[in-house]
Order: sequence, then C-alpha cells, then structure tokens
Amino acid sequence: MSSWFLMETVYTRLQKKKNYDNLKAKALCSWLLKNCFTHLNLFLKMAFSTKEKLLLLLSASSLLFGTSILTYRQTIYNSILNSQLEIEEGTAAYNAWVKTPIPVYTKFYFLDMINPAAFYNHEKPILEERGPYTFREDEMKVNLTWHNNGTISYRRMKFWYFEREMSVGPLTDEVTTINVPAVGAAEFGRGDLFMEWGISDMLSTMEAKIFIKKTIGELLFDGYEDLIMDMSKSLKVQDEEEDFYDFEEDSEDESIAPIEKFGWFYQRNGTSWSDGYLSMHTGAEEMSLLGNIASWNNRNRTEAFLGDCGTVRGSSDGLFPPGLASSTDSISIFSTDLCRPLHFTKTGMREVHGIPVERFDLAATNFANSSVCAENACYNNNIPSGVQNVSQCKMESPAFVSRPHFHLADPFYKDQFQYGIEAKEGKHDSSFWVEPKSSIPVKVEMRLQ
Repeated sequence: MSSWFLMETVYTRLQKKKNYDNLKAKALCSWLLKNCFTHLNLFLKMAFSTKEKLLLLLSASSLLFGTSILTYRQTIYNSILNSQLEIEEGTAAYNAWVKTPIPVYTKFYFLDMINPAAFYNHEKPILEERGPYTFREDEMKVNLTWHNNGTISYRRMKFWYFEREMSVGPLTDEVTTINVPAVGAAEFGRGDLFMEWGISDMLSTMEAKIFIKKTIGELLFDGYEDLIMDMSKSLKVQDEEEDFYDFEEDSEDESIAPIEKFGWFYQRNGTSWSDGYLSMHTGAEEMSLLGNIASWNNRNRTEAFLGDCGTVRGSSDGLFPPGLASSTDSISIFSTDLCRPLHFTKTGMREVHGIPVERFDLAATNFANSSVCAENACYNNNIPSGVQNVSQCKMESPAFVSRPHFHLADPFYKDQFQYGIEAKEGKHDSSFWVEPKSSIPVKVEMRLQ
C-alpha cells in the first residue's frame, strides 16, 4: 500500500469518528504528508538516475513554460507588437515611417480640352482623358523634434521620379487645359467692383486666355512662366501665404518657396515646405493615440473652415493604433493639401497577397454639401454636392476637389460637358486596406481630382 493511499484512507477514517480530537487528526495528517514526501523522494532516488532526473526536470520546466505561454500569449503578443509599432528610433515602425521602404507610385491623369474655340461660342466642353503619367514617390521625414508629451514634430521631404515605362507618353506630351493664373486673378477680384474692373482691364491688355496648351512636365513639376504670376510677385500678393508658413518652432527658414512659375507641383520635388510643419503622437505616452496628428503649423485648427470643420484631427501619416481596424467602423486621415480630414468607412474583410485585411472606403459624405450631410455645414460648401471648395486652404486661390470624373457628385457637374466625364465605381474610388491586428495599411488607393 502506497503512502498516498494510506494518507487518504486514514484521513477519511478519522473524519468519520465524530468524537475524535480535531487537533490530533490534523497533527496525524501532517505527519502522514511529511512521511509521504519522504517516501516519494526515496522512491525517486531509487527509481531514477541523475540523467533521468535532469530530463524529468527539463520536461517539467518545458511544460510549465508552455503553459505560461498559452495562458499569457495575447499579453506577450501585444507587448511585442506595441514595442515595434511605437515611433521610436530603432523600432520597425520608425524605420518604415521615417523613410519610404517600398516603392509608392503616383499616377497623374489630365483632361484634355478638345474644343476650346467652340467654348467661346457657348458650346459645352469636350474632354479626353490623358494618362497615366507615373512617378515613383520617395518620402522621408526631416527636421525631427521629439517632445516630452509623447509627440514628434517633423516635415515631409518628397522626391518624384518619372517612370516612362509605366506611362502613356513622355512629359513633353501637350494638353489643353484651364489657364489657372488667369482664372485665379479673376476670382481674386470677385465681389469688389473696382478690383473686378482693374483685373478685367489687366487681363484684356495681356490678351490672357481661359485655355492654354502646355506640356505635362510644365503643368506638373517644371512650371511655366506667366505675366500674371510676375505681377502678383511684384505686388507682393504672397505676403499672407508666407505668414501661413512662418513657424516659431521651426528653426530653419522653410517658408513657402518663391513662386516664379505656375505648376501644380512646382518646387515641391526635393523640398519640404509644401506639407507644412506637423506634430504627431508616437504612442510612447498612450498607444491608443499612435499616429494621431497633434498639431499642424503649431496650431490645432486651420483658418480655412469654421467650427468643427477647422479642427486638425485624424491620422497624420496613415498610422493607427493596433487593433483599431477591427474595433472601429471608420478611420480618418488629415490632408494637408485640403486642410481637413478625409473620412473612410469600413466595408468588410478582403485579402491582399493572402493577408486578411479590413477595407475602408472614402465615405460618400466627404464632399457632400449641407443639404446632403448636415454636419458639413461648417465647410460652407454652397455648391452642388460632391465637390469641396478648398479655396481658403493654402494659397487662398480658387481650388476645388472631388472624386475623379465627379464620381458620386451631383449630376449637375457632368451636365456641364458634352463628352469625356464618365465616373466608374471601383476605378474612381479611394480606399485603405488595413491589417486588423496591427492596423498597418497594406494597400492604399487615393484617387482625387
């Protein structure tokens, strides 16, 4: 009879004796337990060699370690994940954030005006889409400043490299498009009778035209000279623009670049002025704030829009806290080109290269006017729905944004053209594809005009 069986049997019998002294019963049980372990130790010494005992100890340790891993696996996983997602020198997230690790391609499309002469006879325009003209985009963060409140301030420096093999033609291809400086000058004087008369006379003297023919290179990065640009520079119309980029905390003189020419991306290639001075939460103080923009140009709101619409909020660079993609129905990205956040809503699970991801599509209400979305009233977007007026954003000149070909916009816009505006679902949508546990974007598609 083994000691273990003996202990249990005796203890059971003692319990059945109603008048038995409890204290003596406990003392006896204690003696039996002690005796049991003595017998067990003797048994182990007799039954196992030193090598076998070592193997037994290792097996028991492995079992204990494995059990601990299974019990605390989620805690361990979250700890390792959070340590690598924090924006701190040496982490995987920092290395990917501070400099683009994989190629990013930007494709430009142009709507070529086919009948500019007929337009002056009140005919509707006929457009032809030209593109893509593809550029590889490299981005790095510069002027990094770490703060004690768990944020980092920085600028974005971008480089674009033309990819001829991925484009429909060279940058010398020509298109007929709107003469932005002339239209901008006319809009600048709107509402002021004296100013309208003066600008009208100036444009007439210059024989300025509404439409011009320029190369793709000139319209993008090279820029082209224009008499109106020369006059605006001589009259120091850019004073307010320079104040916009005058930052107290930015030690370098990185105010807006001199605009001698007009081009949509003129002097943006290889410079860091265009996106302004950003401050972002690193996740060091609170992981749930990772990637959130803290300020833009040292302010937490813009002057472009009133009320909540002017609040600086959303993700600064497409970074999100781990787990957010699986726990929320919407995400927001702050756009420095539009001075506002863009909102994306969850549309379901997909796969990218075999990786399960959550897809978030650009919400239909982003560019809606207040008659469609009451929350957008503070954008003061008093035009047919689907186009956002961003004229007060950076340069304070006429600027509007929408989805390509006025996708999801009011039919009013398509009706202004004879031919060439054909919105297509999927082809003209924007979306973020985000891995749900880490909330790392696996695929990004941004399509705007």
